[in-house]
Amino acid sequence: MNSKALCRFSGTVTAALLLAAQMSALPANGASLTSKPISACNFTAEINQELTRGDGIELTVGQFGAGVTDVVKEVWVEYEADVSSGKPTMPAFGYTAPGLNEYDWYSDGNWMDNPTSSFTVTFAVDPDYPIPAKFSLQLWGEEEKTLDTLTVKTVGLVTGELDDIGMATRKGDVDDSKEVNVADAVALAKYLTCESDTLANPANGDLDGNNRLNAIDLTLLKQGILNGDFNKQSTDETAMEFVKHIKLGWNLGNTLDAQSPGWAKTVPTEAETSWGNPVTSKAMIDAVKAAGFNLVRVPVSWGAKMNNDTYKINDDWMNRVQEIVNYAIDNDMYCILNIHHDNSKEDEKTHVPTSFPYFYPDSAHYEQSEKFVKAVWSQVAERFEGYDNHLIFETLNEPRLIGHTNEWWINPSNPDCVDAMDCVNKLNAAALKSIRETGGNNAKRFVMMPTYAASPDTANLNGMSMPADDHLIAEIHAYRPYAFALANDGTQVDTFDASKDGGEVVSFMNALKGKFLNNGIPVIIDEFGAMNRNNEAERAEWAKFYLETADSFGIPCVWWDNNAFSGEGENFGLINRGTLSVQYPSLMQAMVEATKNRG
Repeated sequence: MNSKALCRFSGTVTAALLLAAQMSALPANGASLTSKPISACNFTAEINQELTRGDGIELTVGQFGAGVTDVVKEVWVEYEADVSSGKPTMPAFGYTAPGLNEYDWYSDGNWMDNPTSSFTVTFAVDPDYPIPAKFSLQLWGEEEKTLDTLTVKTVGLVTGELDDIGMATRKGDVDDSKEVNVADAVALAKYLTCESDTLANPANGDLDGNNRLNAIDLTLLKQGILNGDFNKQSTDETAMEFVKHIKLGWNLGNTLDAQSPGWAKTVPTEAETSWGNPVTSKAMIDAVKAAGFNLVRVPVSWGAKMNNDTYKINDDWMNRVQEIVNYAIDNDMYCILNIHHDNSKEDEKTHVPTSFPYFYPDSAHYEQSEKFVKAVWSQVAERFEGYDNHLIFETLNEPRLIGHTNEWWINPSNPDCVDAMDCVNKLNAAALKSIRETGGNNAKRFVMMPTYAASPDTANLNGMSMPADDHLIAEIHAYRPYAFALANDGTQVDTFDASKDGGEVVSFMNALKGKFLNNGIPVIIDEFGAMNRNNEAERAEWAKFYLETADSFGIPCVWWDNNAFSGEGENFGLINRGTLSVQYPSLMQAMVEATKNRG
C-alpha cells in the first residue's frame, strides 16, 4: 500500500494533537474513514436502522452471505447523521474475543470531531482473534456532549487478504531519509490525520506488524525515537573484536540457494522448496536458536530471479529473502547473507547454458561477472542498509572455474588459475565497493570475502588479496579431515582419532593464522561439517576437537545443514526441519560444549 487510500482520523484531530495525545485518549485500533464506495466490499447488506448510544445493533456474518471459509479482514459501515448540533461522535464495533483481554472483548472505534451527514467507517479486525458468528455496532460517547444517534445504512465485509503494505527497510523511517527522528513522527501523524496523502515508505511505519497504519504505530514510533531503538548504528568495533560475538552458526542449506534454469519464473516458495526442503518458517529458526546456535547463514541464489536486461531483482524474491533474514535478526541472532549458486556459465547438472545473469571468474566472462555482482550487491545493500551489525554480507560463495580441471584446487603455474584468482580478488573488491557506496550502516558493515573456492589450501591463500578496509572477514569452507568429513568416493572413513587425524585440522588453521589472523583479519569458517555415516559418537568426538581447535584460534564456525539424513548423498542434516528437533543430540551437545566460552 504505497498511496493513501484510507483516512485514519477525521475532523479537527490534527497531527499536532495526535502527536501530543496519550494512547488512552485515541481509538485503540485506528478505525478509519474511507471515501471508497461500500460496494468495494466482498459482501454487503442494507441495514437502515437507528443506532443509539448505549444500545448496539447485533449482526451475524451469515446474514451477509459470507461462507464459513471466508475470513473477515475489515467491517465497513455506511452512516447518516444529523450534524446540526455540531457535536462530535464516535461510531464503534466489537465482538467477543476469548483470551484477548480481561473482558474477552475486541473493539474498534473512530472519533470524529466534525462528522459530516454521510460517511463510511472501516473497522479493523484483529487477525489473531477473528470475528465469531456475531458482532455488534455501537455508538460511544457522553450524554449531551456527543451525538445520541446515527443511522446505519449499509454494512460491508472485506474478506480474504488485505493489500500488502510492503517490507520495512528501516523501522520507523517513513520518510526514507535513512534515519529515524521527529520528522518521521510528524510525517506519520499527518498521514494518519489526512493532512498528507502519501508516505515515502509506509511499510517502515507498520511497527505493530498488522499490515496497516494506526495510532498504535505512531505511539511506538515516538517511543522508539525517545529511546533510540530505531537508530542502531554500525559498530566501531574492529573485525577481530566483532567475530568474538559469534558462538556457533547454522546454514539454511539447499533452500534459497536452490538453482536451475527452469525455475527462473517460479514463485519464491516454489523455488525455495525445489530441492526438497520445506518452506522456511519462524518456528524453524526458533528451533535453531534453542539448539544453541546464535548465527544463521542464509545462502541465496539471485540470477534466476533477476531481469535479464535490467538486472533488477524480483521484488517477491527480495521480500522473501528479507522475511527469512528477519526470522534470525528478530531472534537476536547474527545472520550472513550471500551470493551462492550463481557461479556458472551453464547449469552444473544439465550443462545447459545459463540463460540469466551469473558470474564466472575468468577474464573472458569478467565484464558480465562484475556487472552481475555489482547489481546484486547494490540492490541487496540498499534493501538492508537499515540493519545493524547483526547482518553480515558475504560477497561470493566458493568462486571457482566450474567444469575446469582446477575447479577445486589451484595450480600456481597454470595461467587459468592465476587469472581466476585475480578475477576473484577483483570481484570481491567490486562487491565491497557497491556495498560501501550505499552508505548508512553499510559504510561499516562487516563483509566476508572468500579465497578461490573458499579453500584454505596454501596456494589459494597465497593468491588472495583483500582491499584496505578494517571491517573485512576472510571466509573459508573446510570439511576436514576430508576422508572423515566429506569423502563419498570409496575413500571415506567413519572413525575419528584426534591423535592421528587431528593434524589436518590444526595444519589448515595454522595456515589461516599466518595469512589472516596475524595481520588483524579475522576468519569465519562458514561451512563445516561431517556427513552422517551412522557414526554419531565419532562425529561428536570430531566436532568437539574441531570446534575447540577453532576456538583456540578465535575462529567461529557455521555448520552446513542441508536437512539430509539418509541415502547416498551428502547427509549433513542436523536440525530436522520437519519435526523442529535436533536429529543427533550427542553431536549437538558436543558442539554446544565446545563453544561454551564463545559469544
